[in-house]
Amino acid sequence: MDRGLFYILCGFSFWLGACIASFLNVVIWRVPRGESIVSPPSHCPKCNAPIKWYQNIPILSWLALRGKCANCKAPISPRYILIEALGGVLFLAAFLNCGATYYTPVMWIWISLMIVGSMIDFDHKLLPDFVTVGGMILGVLFSGVNAIVCHSPFLVLNSLVGLAFGFGLLWLIRWLGSKAFKREAMGMGDVFLMGAVGALFGPAVVLMTLILSSVFGSLVGLSMVALSKTKFGKFVEIPYGPYICLGCLTCMFFGSELIDWYLGLMGVR
Repeated sequence: MDRGLFYILCGFSFWLGACIASFLNVVIWRVPRGESIVSPPSHCPKCNAPIKWYQNIPILSWLALRGKCANCKAPISPRYILIEALGGVLFLAAFLNCGATYYTPVMWIWISLMIVGSMIDFDHKLLPDFVTVGGMILGVLFSGVNAIVCHSPFLVLNSLVGLAFGFGLLWLIRWLGSKAFKREAMGMGDVFLMGAVGALFGPAVVLMTLILSSVFGSLVGLSMVALSKTKFGKFVEIPYGPYICLGCLTCMFFGSELIDWYLGLMGVR
């Protein structure tokens, strides 16, 4: 690929990710509250003043307004610009990882679903069906397209096995955890989300995601205990969905390196 075109596509990927993440901010705020994501147009939640188009440019507008509403000067959460920047970085990373192929748009859709799901889970401890079930549908449809392009029906089977394995494995862990703790160990949304991971990437990535998400979640949980001075062993409720997404992202971008590192650690060449 021509170097100039490559840089243009890199810039486009980042800017597209930031723009979509700007819309995802609206979805994250409105969907859990049962509000329309279309109407009314973007407005300040404090004074209800409409946000003009030039005040709604991803990243740049927040910086230009210094994180304040142009009308009432109420502070605008820095989370908005952070999510926009995150969307840009992840879209760019997906392009660099997949190149100018049909894989890239699929990964962009999945990244968008994970951003929305993670943020809503953090805020409300729930995962919307359009994220979890939508991810499973996306994975199966993508495997069908991939099977046609690559002339390999096995890819559809791998997706379906991954879906069943991811769903079944986390359902079993949820059931065992609920029995052990005498309370719900995790929500069904997490189970469906792991099914989506399996549908998109297959059973091997489910195992890697499970291990990584458990590590990330445990580190955060222990940090919460340490910072809040809560007694060790006391039940700490944290949303698991964001850590499934973080584990999946790690596998997407560093999966091969992690496998090589692990095999090297085990002395397997």
